[in-house]
Amino acid sequence: MIITEAPYQEVLQLRQTVMYPNYEIDFVKLPDDDKGLHIGAYEYEELISVMSIFLQDRAIQFRKLATRTDKQGMGYASGLMQWLIDYANDMKFEKVWCNARVGATGFYKKFGYQETGTSFQKNGYDYIIMEKIL
Repeated sequence: MIITEAPYQEVLQLRQTVMYPNYEIDFVKLPDDDKGLHIGAYEYEELISVMSIFLQDRAIQFRKLATRTDKQGMGYASGLMQWLIDYANDMKFEKVWCNARVGATGFYKKFGYQETGTSFQKNGYDYIIMEKIL
């Protein structure tokens, strides 16, 4: 697995295919995508998993973590998550956080994320804000 910056259009395509397959690609665009860094996990030059990170003071928010459905459970998202934690530690950030789908909280807890108690609904999904203090 190689983890590196990913082309924006490929990131959008993977987000849409995995997260909102019944919507147009514009639905998965974030208003501040131009301010983010889009990271991908590749296998043999093929994009398998993506996340977008946004720096905010001494914190990093990551959004839209998505892995191709035929490659889920094979460690690609975990590789991205470990890359992010290592990057945040190397750059001396204070925390990493996300708006996690409630059904995915177990994945984030494996990496030391904790639920903040703040939750909300969006696009038919329940979310909770999770963070990892570094």
